[in-house]
This record gives sequence, C-alpha cells and structure tokens, in this order.
Amino acid sequence: MKAFFRISLLILISLSACRKSNTYFEGSTNLRFSTDTLLFDTVFTTVGSITKRVKVYNDLDEDLKIDEIKLAGTADSPYRLNIDGLEANIANDVVLRAKDSLHIFVEVTIDPNDSNQPHIHTDSITFLTNGKQQDLDLVAWGQDAHFYYGNSFLVYENQDPNLPDDTIYFHSITQPTNWNDDKPHVIYGNLFVHLGGELNILAGTQVHLHHNANIIVLEESSLKIRGEISNPVLVSSDRLDEYYKDIPGQWGRIWLAGGSSNNIIENATIKNGNIGLYVDTVANSYEPNLTLKNTIISNHSMYGIRAYSSKIKASNCQINDNGIHDLYLFAGGDYRFSHCTFANYNAGHAYPSLRMSNYYEDANGNEEVRPMVRANFENCIIYGTIESEIAVESSFNAPFNFKFKNCLIKLKESNYDLSNTSYFENNIINESPKFIQTMNAYEYNYELDALSPAQNSGALSTANRFRKDFYGNYRTNDEGPDIGAYERVE
Repeated sequence: MKAFFRISLLILISLSACRKSNTYFEGSTNLRFSTDTLLFDTVFTTVGSITKRVKVYNDLDEDLKIDEIKLAGTADSPYRLNIDGLEANIANDVVLRAKDSLHIFVEVTIDPNDSNQPHIHTDSITFLTNGKQQDLDLVAWGQDAHFYYGNSFLVYENQDPNLPDDTIYFHSITQPTNWNDDKPHVIYGNLFVHLGGELNILAGTQVHLHHNANIIVLEESSLKIRGEISNPVLVSSDRLDEYYKDIPGQWGRIWLAGGSSNNIIENATIKNGNIGLYVDTVANSYEPNLTLKNTIISNHSMYGIRAYSSKIKASNCQINDNGIHDLYLFAGGDYRFSHCTFANYNAGHAYPSLRMSNYYEDANGNEEVRPMVRANFENCIIYGTIESEIAVESSFNAPFNFKFKNCLIKLKESNYDLSNTSYFENNIINESPKFIQTMNAYEYNYELDALSPAQNSGALSTANRFRKDFYGNYRTNDEGPDIGAYERVE
C-alpha cells in the first residue's frame, strides 16, 4: 500500500512539472459587447442614475488577456465603473476565459448647469487587447431640477420611556407657493402643505417623486394643479429610464387629508405610485373638497382614487389599470362622476374597477356606518376584464344612494335589480366599449373606435353641462354625445 502511494505521488509531481504556465491568445481579435452604446435616459442633476450593465464576451476557444479597460474621459467624468467586481475606472491585465464573459457596471451623476434644457454627456469605455483598441459609447441626458428635501421636522414622544422618540422630517409649505415649468420638481420624503398653505402647480410642470415620497395636504390648506389641455401637468416617479416607464408603486400618494379644502386638479396625468389620490373625510360642506377635471390617473399599485367619506366632483377623467381598484368610495360620502372612463385591462386585474360602501369595520370588528349621500355616475364607462367591474357593499343601517345613468357598465346582472330606475337608468350593460386600445407597450388607448356602442349614447342633459371632452372637442356637434371621457370625432 505504501508503495502505491509513493508511485501516485511521483506521478502527480511529474504531471505538475510538465504542466504549461498560463498562456493567452496573442493574435488580433474583437471582443463582443452586449450593446455598442449604453444610453441613460434623462438623469436629474446631482442625483445618481440607476446602474446599467454591459457584458463583454470572449468568443475564442482560448483564454484572452485584456491589457487595459478604462473610462476614456478625464478625472471629472460624470461616469463611474465597476469592472468585474472592481470599483475603479481603469483595470489592467483582465483575464477573460475562453467562451466566457465579464460584467461592467456603469453609473452617472451629472452636475447642474442652471438650465431647463436637457444637456447631453458622452464618454466611452476603451478596451486594449493585444495592441487593438475597441470602445463602447456612453450617453446620458442630464436635466436640472428643483429638489425638495426635509427642511422641517416633528418629534412624537414615545409612550414607552425605553424607546426613543419618533422624528418625521418633511418639506414644509405654509403659504401660497407656485411651481412652474422652468425646471422639473423632484420630491424626496414627505412634502406637507399645511398651516393654511396652498401649492399651485401650473401648466406644463413636471413633478417627480422619489421612492415612498408623498404630497400631503393638511387642514385648511389646498392643492391646485392647473394644467392646460395642450400643456398638462405630469406627476410621476423620478425614475426616467425606459425600464421604469410603466412600473407601478414607485412613489407613495397624493393625500388630501381631512379638513383640506378647495382642492382642484385639472389637465394632469398622475401615474406609477401606490395610490394616485387619497381623499380623506370631510365635514358637511356645500363645496367638494376635490374637483377633478380632464385628468388621467393610471397604473398605481393599489388605487387610482381611494376616497373616505369625502366629497368629489369629477368630469372628463380617465382612471385606468390600477392594481386593486380604479375607484374606491369607502365608507360613504358625496360623489358625482360625469363623462369619465374607468377601464382595467391590466394583466393582473382581479378586483372590480369600482368599489363603494356605506360602512366600515373598526379595530374591534364593529360596524361603523357612514351614509352614502350620493354616488352618481352619468355618461361614464366602467369596464374591464373580470366578470363584474362594480362592487356595492351596503349596510341597511345607513342610506346608500347611488345611480348609473346613461353609462356603459360591466357587472353581474344577477346581483342587481336593473329595472329599478332609482339606481339604473338607460344604461348599456355588458357590451364591449370597443376602445381603440392600441397597447403599444403600456400605452392603452381608451378612446372609442368606430364600432363602439358608447357613441351617441350619452344623456344630452349631462353633455350640455360638460360640452367639451378630454381633448376639448365639442360633444354636441354630431348625432349625440358619446359616453366616457372622449368624444369620437370622424
């Protein structure tokens, strides 16, 4: 046995002595890249971009040594590299095995230039292999912006003396404040409009919220978003890269808290948050605490609008493809929606587009009722991919007044008495609205095509109060007004 081990050891030593040292391909060759240009969509100045990746391939049957990989730009280049795990803008003698690949990660941060015009920053990554140089282009668009961080804080004493007090940081607005379109407005954390403040967001303004950021309007304060048909306001995420274009849940919510008043949103697009609008309870009032016109509320992870015992007047709005409900009228209130389109064709759509109730359960499971003074839908479309796009949850212990008039709706007919004109009058039931619905990427088009039964089917009395549609087209210039937010114009 000992002799066997001695022989084996001698064989291993012999093989080791004969093994060649590492050798690499020495001829001329081309590396292959996963892309020839790494493009960063608009990046806000002073804010780092997302990290992008490029893969570098060795298609040879032999190992290859890359003499140098480096960022071509100077020391003040806005780009930063991570080369196969090494955080550096230059690396030497990088070994790339046969039929293998390596990863290069790239980030960019662009300095401001006090201009509203996007500006382009280019650079490249160069590769030197056996005397041959290749390069990969880097392109980023930069955009200056107004940034809103926490400039105030509140301290909440913890009831447990063994725990530290809670501190909330926020940006504070306590007086009339105008945001215009000179630069985008980027919000980090919470922005409070309070103590009688008023935030006016003017036509063409872009508002971008960072992850979990919120706009919160408190008692005796107001939010007024006043876009124009040809120059709407945008409220969305601060992630502008193409990948994030249609991802919901990127920011928090616009919260119109109890006691806020005279909130107006018109000609705006609000998309890609958790909740587009959270409208809290309001005391008895002759005026709505939200007037909503010509606005799209789209692609939120939870609700387009969640209204709690509040008062809303809405017209010419498109509320679509939100994760749970497009519209949730919770625990009563007073609502009037005219010429609105509620549509949900999201692949994960599983809940009714419209849900409403006149009660809620408290923490102890007790029923607490709130009267639904009014929930009227006139000349509206409520449609989607599930069996019933309407859910009504009613307690007999409080009034529940709702009505659908000249609407096109999808519902489970056995759940409702459609002959009761107190609730349903002159509606089109379970017929497809035949949207144009081009669906380029996520760009659902909820205008009507030429065969839509919603054409010329609206109540003239309602159309006379809202003579122009979402785009400013007159509703009464043809055979009759169309149902929904859009008038089809031939």
